[in-house]
Amino acid sequence: LEPATSSGEIPDLKVFHASVSITGERVKASVLLQISEAFAAKATKILIGCDGEGEEIEDATGELCNMISGRIKSELTTAGFPGVLGTPTITFGSRIDLRDTIGSELSRAEWVCGTDHINIQMLIHTQP
Repeated sequence: LEPATSSGEIPDLKVFHASVSITGERVKASVLLQISEAFAAKATKILIGCDGEGEEIEDATGELCNMISGRIKSELTTAGFPGVLGTPTITFGSRIDLRDTIGSELSRAEWVCGTDHINIQMLIHTQP
């Protein structure tokens, strides 16, 4: 896994999107993971130990996003913004880009693993 040298379209025609919300009294956040179909299949094999199909690949993609979101939730809690994780929502299609909203902070990160692209976006809104 290496940082991507440039952001842009994930070249695979089918991109899996997994989204998890984090909500609390003083925080609202969305975590969006986007991975190529090929990477989703590889991750599924690693997570469940065999080749997955359809729903298994979607479940593994959601679980991967849930793990990432759990780490973000932990960091938010440490910073004084406790919240709870929502249930992962899985879709597929073209790449999605979250947009800044007033009072929110948007962060994006892009990685490559071989020829597979991984995109994570976080939109976090906190209240004092």
